[in-house]
Amino acid sequence: MSKSTCKLVLLLGLGGAVSTAPSQLRTNQSRRLALTAGTQTLTGSLYDTGCYAPRSDGGWGYCGPLSCKDSYITCPSEGGGPATVGGVTGTYTNDKGTQYSASNCGSFLTRTSTSDKTNWNPSGSCDSTCTQQTTGVCSGTFLAKVLVGTGVKYAFCNDKWLVVSSSGEPSVFTPNLNDVPFPPGKADTSYRTGMATLDTTRTDVLYFPLSVTDLSTSSGTNNQNVFAVQSGSGKYSYLIDGSNVFGLPSDGGIAMAVNGQSIFPIYNNNAKYTPEKCEVDSCSNHVGQGGGQPHFHGDPFGDQDPNSASPDYCLYGPSNYSSGASGHPPVIGFAFDGHLIYGRYLCESAPGFATPLLDACGGHAHTTAGTDEHGFDLTKYHYHTQVFDATCPSGAMCTAGDTYKASTIGPFQCFKADLTQSEGSSALLTATQSTSYKSKNEMGYRCCGMTDYYVLHGVDLSADVASSSTCSAPAAPQNGAYAAGSACAAGATLYSGNKCTPTCNSGYEVSGTTRCVKGVLTETASCVLSNSSPNPSPIPSPSSSSSPSPSPIPAPSPSPAGSTPAGFVDSAPTEGNLGQLTFCCICLALMLSIRK
Repeated sequence: MSKSTCKLVLLLGLGGAVSTAPSQLRTNQSRRLALTAGTQTLTGSLYDTGCYAPRSDGGWGYCGPLSCKDSYITCPSEGGGPATVGGVTGTYTNDKGTQYSASNCGSFLTRTSTSDKTNWNPSGSCDSTCTQQTTGVCSGTFLAKVLVGTGVKYAFCNDKWLVVSSSGEPSVFTPNLNDVPFPPGKADTSYRTGMATLDTTRTDVLYFPLSVTDLSTSSGTNNQNVFAVQSGSGKYSYLIDGSNVFGLPSDGGIAMAVNGQSIFPIYNNNAKYTPEKCEVDSCSNHVGQGGGQPHFHGDPFGDQDPNSASPDYCLYGPSNYSSGASGHPPVIGFAFDGHLIYGRYLCESAPGFATPLLDACGGHAHTTAGTDEHGFDLTKYHYHTQVFDATCPSGAMCTAGDTYKASTIGPFQCFKADLTQSEGSSALLTATQSTSYKSKNEMGYRCCGMTDYYVLHGVDLSADVASSSTCSAPAAPQNGAYAAGSACAAGATLYSGNKCTPTCNSGYEVSGTTRCVKGVLTETASCVLSNSSPNPSPIPSPSSSSSPSPSPIPAPSPSPAGSTPAGFVDSAPTEGNLGQLTFCCICLALMLSIRK
């Protein structure tokens, strides 16, 4: 992204979020030289994803080097096999001496025979001896604002940990796992994981310590002594690649995203960059050998425009930046060591960009005082996602020497926190079984009378929460109704985090949602006349003006650029879609001066 674009956001005082249409994501019409955000080198744009749009939108459908198009192993008859993009068709791989084809391809692994979970209620009774923490990440307001989708079933703090329970399902976007050229395989079989593998038979729970002590170092050797296994493979071991060691689990997650999905390192279990294995989809997802739900191995950054005819969007995108591209990125996850994860920087003038650079652990503490949109102190250590240049080595699934963009999602080569200084955490659970640290049961207790929490419909926390935290469901909106017997039936009790969407009468459409947060109906849905326009305007973000959007201002000519492979996902915005502008002569003059 060029400095002129950053200036435009700042000088025009745009409070609205940056929105990018899917067509712009796919065409990647311009390249803008951007500064490097961390210890790794980036040539290109902070908007680069290194990912290709799903096949359904005309792309290759994966994140990784272009040469991954020649590493297919799945079957065309099941929705896999080589894609064709721009008249170019991918090919099957020759792996370990076996040349694969449509006749000896790997079938998709079907889901387990175990039934999906339907009861997500927490077990046991609340603890009357503890007092819940209610500030910072424990605030019900914060939890309601950042947690998204239907994967997270409930979240609360006791006096020492934030506890988040999830099914792990993506929910806010749809994975395209069948597009992946070389997905993970089930051990000792020819099966490969894909959409047919998904199940919700298990619960993922985050135990996020509220008190953290950081190490003075930012090195792969951080916390190395905590891991019970020192071999570099298997459960309770850290990652080892020859002489390189990384203080992250070789066989487990490192964080939980705000939609409840698990986050794994950029490395696979052999300490190699995952994109080099050609095994993740357009949002850096895949399903592991054990099935379940997909987890992230890279930054799930993209467009988020569900109103589009064919949306290419992942967990978050430019529309989630409450202060626009020049603002600090949004919270997108919770690292297992007790630090928040923010999204990628989109502008070199954003608060904290390269001041200091992200360290080897993937984070930093701002040198200049400031707070994020939630009021959190940014001079305290936190992680960011980042994108950087990478090259395929020999022996990878991609072609040696092929360059591409790789990305991290939170901790890069280490955890910054000193894990030994915590009573317990999700990070410790992946490293050791030592009884010196708290178990899951010892961390997951609920304090009686909770006022701050988040709960999804159908999950029962009624015995644990204060009545002051609940709301009485309002009457159905005019020209609409809530389903009979639903949680939003008139007079029903809504718990903090609950939200409902009515069904509107013919000719009407839903506007907003009905939501309870800490005993207050913060939003109330309505049914409004349907927009008969063939291209209705997108619903503005909460930080945008509610007035109608003016006609788009034409974007300047694209910067000189290298060629872009067909189907590439790039979310660099043009000045024509930078939020809602007041169309006036002053704005036009300013834009013209910036473009010179």
